[in-house]
Amino acid sequence: MEKFLEKYETVISKVLLIAAMILIAFQVLELCWETVKSLKERISAVGLNYAPEYARTVVVLFFNVLLSMEILQTIRVYNTEHIVKTRIILIVCLIAACRKVLLLDAKQGHPEEELTVAALILALSIGYFLVTRSSGNGEKEEG
Repeated sequence: MEKFLEKYETVISKVLLIAAMILIAFQVLELCWETVKSLKERISAVGLNYAPEYARTVVVLFFNVLLSMEILQTIRVYNTEHIVKTRIILIVCLIAACRKVLLLDAKQGHPEEELTVAALILALSIGYFLVTRSSGNGEKEEG
């Protein structure tokens, strides 16, 4: 039964890795498309003046790619070493929280939502700090 579970876990991990790679490829193509489209619209409308509303979509797509890459790394590390890297999980969570900050609408934002996201980012940052500082976490320094 143990061998079956190991093979099953390996198959599932490989399926997840392939799905993540396809998703990342699609997101990179979409990122490139949105970047070109935003630049074209912006330049034709006003010139090269910076406007945050045009960059918002591109930045969110960039964070999506970054999140997907970190999730891919997590799956790969688990598949090869059979351990869960707490630091990588916390980094993924921090990136997701930062992406949420970018999606918040400043004009129609609710203070409760903003405070909740701020508390989440603070808690994740403290958790990352504590995991990084602890010497008995079993993880090598990542760089």
